Amino acid sequence: MRSRLRFVVALGLALVLGGYLAYTSLGGSLETYAGPSELTAAKTYRLNGTVAEGAPKDAAGLAQSSQGLHFTVVDKEDPSEAVAVLYRGSVPDQFKDGREVVITGRLENGTFVARADSLVTLCPSKFTDSPDDTSPT
Repeated sequence: MRSRLRFVVALGLALVLGGYLAYTSLGGSLETYAGPSELTAAKTYRLNGTVAEGAPKDAAGLAQSSQGLHFTVVDKEDPSEAVAVLYRGSVPDQFKDGREVVITGRLENGTFVARADSLVTLCPSKFTDSPDDTSPT
């Protein structure tokens, strides 16, 4: 009887730990990638777009301030679609106008409010069709 109880406890613990592992490993992949034109207020998204002209030059300092870093992201396919972004956290060195970024957050009152430290810049050289092609795809 005692060995059966140990087995049941061990099995229950294994199921709980396995469930936690699955939840934590899949949690980030369940967020939808979207451009500025595809955002709705009810969900968490990974916003994918290009930093519009006029991004602040002191982005790292502003992102650490209480006001946060404010900039605009435009849709890669439709440059007329854009969304304002509020971000706080670390800013990659490559952050500048025209750079493609991915940011995780939610749309609140027309502004995309990003999670802290979720800003990632993408390197355009990694997304070329051939060695001679230098434009991002």
